[in-house]
Amino acid sequence: MKQMIKVLKKISVVKVVLTMLSAVLFTGYAYSQKPVDASMKGELVDSISSLYEDWSTVSVSGKLKMEGLPVSPSVKIYMERDSSVLISLRAPFMGEVGRAEIYCDTLLVVNKMKKTFVKEPLSQVLAHYPGTLSDVQNILLARPVIAGLGLLTPEIKENVEIYQEADGQFSLLPVGDVALEEFNYGYLIDGMARPAALLVLPLSKPGTMVSLTYGYYNKGYDLSVIYQSPEKSKGGTLELDLPDWNGSPVQPIKLNEKYTRLSFPDFMKSF
Repeated sequence: MKQMIKVLKKISVVKVVLTMLSAVLFTGYAYSQKPVDASMKGELVDSISSLYEDWSTVSVSGKLKMEGLPVSPSVKIYMERDSSVLISLRAPFMGEVGRAEIYCDTLLVVNKMKKTFVKEPLSQVLAHYPGTLSDVQNILLARPVIAGLGLLTPEIKENVEIYQEADGQFSLLPVGDVALEEFNYGYLIDGMARPAALLVLPLSKPGTMVSLTYGYYNKGYDLSVIYQSPEKSKGGTLELDLPDWNGSPVQPIKLNEKYTRLSFPDFMKSF
């Protein structure tokens, strides 16, 4: 636990958020408090869900910033609800350099610079998490999801507990059957009923975490992802414009014989 706290404190941008959530998930801090009452929980879940825009297709543009990249490629995300997520990366003077396509049953990631790709069943990628394509879409749109149940709505509010923090924010944790056996996870909700962070802690890997933190601005939002373990730390940030609910689509990529299929580990090593 002490080692985990030291790791979290090194991450200056999300230090307060992650320290708070790690305390909730690892030390039982939240459970030593009383959760908010049913009335307040209902009001907060109603406030969270009231921010959801109904949609069938959406386009989100922005930039990807990651340590080690010589440039910050532009990003375009196009999604068809419950059907697909297409992500295109483009670099100045080079055109499209990378592509990710997620469907209900398949994940495809392409490195166009090296003419390599990986294609795996989505069920294999999500083998340890009962997630779906819709969960991925909601996380990209800064909407909290509950494992096995999907988007947080008033209809499933009894599957979460909410704890009020001293700074006016809230910790939101799954309870009962929706708590995962292999992971602890929870959200921090800001004072405007928006997700501020999602923290996932594998129980079998002490000192390891995956965090997603959100930052909101008038013209968009940031989604920062950090993978932290005792051996390594990796992360990046998507700086995204506000969603365009009538945006132009991204066409699926067409691969030819010049592309080489790799295993997922070999594909990751190629970067």
